[in-house]
Amino acid sequence: MVKYSTVSIPKELHEEIRKTILANPRYRYRSVAEFSLEAIKIRLDEIRAQLEEEKGIRKKRVETALKNIKRKLKLK
Repeated sequence: MVKYSTVSIPKELHEEIRKTILANPRYRYRSVAEFSLEAIKIRLDEIRAQLEEEKGIRKKRVETALKNIKRKLKLK
């Protein structure tokens, strides 16, 4: 069984989401909660992708630094 918690958002934002999804049934959101859940998942995916990209960049920088250190040690 899935457990849930409550997330508070400003009333104005809640109303804006509600009006938008009710006015546009082609998007097939049944509730503000369903929309919010999908929006949160999408944003989390974006953040995770960015973190993975940053991790890759850091890894390349470390590898480059190690190559430079090894090259300089060979010159001595």
